[in-house]
Amino acid sequence: MKKTNTVRLLKSPFFILYFVILTAERVISLFSQVPFIFIGNPYYEGFKSGLVIVSIAAGWGYLLIGNSGIFKFSAPKNGNDFLRPSVAAGILLVSGMVHTRGTIAPIQFVSYGFLLAAMGIYTAECVKAKGKGALRCLTFAYITAFSMSIPVIYDTTCSCKLCQAFSVTQIWVSLGLIACFTVMSYRFFKNDSISGFPVYEIALAIIGDSAVLFLRWHSEINFFVLFAVITAAILWTAGKIISRTKYIE
Repeated sequence: MKKTNTVRLLKSPFFILYFVILTAERVISLFSQVPFIFIGNPYYEGFKSGLVIVSIAAGWGYLLIGNSGIFKFSAPKNGNDFLRPSVAAGILLVSGMVHTRGTIAPIQFVSYGFLLAAMGIYTAECVKAKGKGALRCLTFAYITAFSMSIPVIYDTTCSCKLCQAFSVTQIWVSLGLIACFTVMSYRFFKNDSISGFPVYEIALAIIGDSAVLFLRWHSEINFFVLFAVITAAILWTAGKIISRTKYIE
């Protein structure tokens, strides 16, 4: 029982570690790219740096205002305690999806791992308390795959028309899918780890990622995004089917 309670209390620390680790990596990357800011397109570099800074400030601001309970690590928490923090996490994620010259990818993945671990613990709690294990676990797997399908905003030195279109398209697709992920996370905590499987979310992921992959296919194939969106589509289909059956334990 004591071990179980300890694991439950890890949700808040893991959630905060996502903020701390990702912010630290983003700040380091910003400072390390200063000497190279005028290499390439200075306007595009400035836009990316500004987007990272705004995302960090807005994410932390939204987390700190009216969310003091998230920092009380020893107090048990339910899904409602993570509603506003989940929105703040989505806002901060924008900074993580902007590739800068000093990006340290392994540290970013560690931060995302802590966020998903917090969601995984919450899923296990809900399964134990309310059942429907197959549906809840499938929901968590789908959200994880969807988050991996969000394309990172990269710079490109190629001046062909496809790459020019790619530079703009990737920004809109990334921001749009981050917004979807934020809504999914909010529903996840609000509805006891059952987020649902709206068709518009997976449709946006498939259409948006397809556009990004097509525009860059002639020079580079992003297999990570390709496999992630395919996995997300498969999990969405499974989730849609199982959510309509009566027996979903």
